[in-house]
Amino acid sequence: MPQPKKSKIRELAMQILFLWDTHNSSDTGMARQVTADATEDVELREAALETATAAWEHRQTADRWVERVAPQWPPHRQPAVDRNVLRMAVWELVNTPTPPKVVIDEAIELAKHFSTEQSASFVNGVMDAILKEHRTLTSAIPLTDPPA
Repeated sequence: MPQPKKSKIRELAMQILFLWDTHNSSDTGMARQVTADATEDVELREAALETATAAWEHRQTADRWVERVAPQWPPHRQPAVDRNVLRMAVWELVNTPTPPKVVIDEAIELAKHFSTEQSASFVNGVMDAILKEHRTLTSAIPLTDPPA
């Protein structure tokens, strides 16, 4: 069964983030090479690069949030795969209309597939805590403008 397109985009985006994280540089040339080696689908590669770029640009915000909900495992102590799965998941949770359950499930699957045995439960716990905080923060914001 072929991998659904959005899952493949997330997988490639996570690999780009991992690459940029290990080189401490958002080199799009390197990213394009990695994605070209992974798939011939140009649209999929571009979507992965867009996702990775957005998550990379927001990585400090994601890292601070992760550190707040998991102070015993700050990003610099996490396996690089976990750190980048979380960066992407936090960005997607906050900045896209993707249902939170999908974001978290996809992050868990990436952690299971690419990281350590404990990573899936770690990612699940962190993302659950972030989702709860995010819901609390966004429910406090009125959806309509207050009366003048």
